[in-house]
Amino acid sequence: MNDPILRVKRLRKSYGAVHAVRGVDLDVAPAECVSIIGPNGAGKSTLFSTIAGEHRATAGTIEFKGTNITSWSAARLARHGVSRTFQVARLFSSHTVENNLTISRAVSEGRTGRFWDVLGANKATQRRVAAVTDELGLRDIAHVPAGVLPQGDRKRLELAMALVQDPEMLLLDEPTAGMSLDDTVHTIATLKRIRADHGNMTVVLTAHDMDVVFALSDRVVLMGQGEIVIEGTPSEVEQAPETRELYLGVIEP
Repeated sequence: MNDPILRVKRLRKSYGAVHAVRGVDLDVAPAECVSIIGPNGAGKSTLFSTIAGEHRATAGTIEFKGTNITSWSAARLARHGVSRTFQVARLFSSHTVENNLTISRAVSEGRTGRFWDVLGANKATQRRVAAVTDELGLRDIAHVPAGVLPQGDRKRLELAMALVQDPEMLLLDEPTAGMSLDDTVHTIATLKRIRADHGNMTVVLTAHDMDVVFALSDRVVLMGQGEIVIEGTPSEVEQAPETRELYLGVIEP
């Protein structure tokens, strides 16, 4: 592996007596796509959210490009090249698709404050917003309030909000959660195209949908009881006896 862009060392996250993540070590190489999977209660979502700055680690460290980011907020991470999506899309419901993208871009540029100041985007921001609007096929709904969008479009907008920040590392939390089959197929194709078009971008994702995992991943990390049980290529992890033992033959959310 090349020098890792992301390095997680002896990471622990506890909630009182509940040890959700137990001393996890994980390296992710530049431009690699790593999926974190596991049954309910395995610790995958807690690990992901701690890396993403939503939770604070109880112990251990997280490094991005050699810098300790263990205590950084999600907004600070966005300013330094790490963007994320959520299992349930978090949007500014009363604002249009275009305004959501403008606000997201402003966060990555360190421009925060009153909405009307943030929305007074400069030409460079306007060009970037327009480019991502086209890239994700949002042009026809650019002036629609985010709150009225169906689930597939909401998730597509949230992905666009992450991409408009020009991340070096993209964190995707259940990117197809709640989608119809057609939307899922479309999203997988979109994510594959994004990976091809943004060849230097690193991706870390959680997913219960194995179609997503197998379509996108270079490496899969299987967790159980707060620890990494096995990691390898998608086919290696699929065929491992540890996987069958954890899932009892069924991949659960």
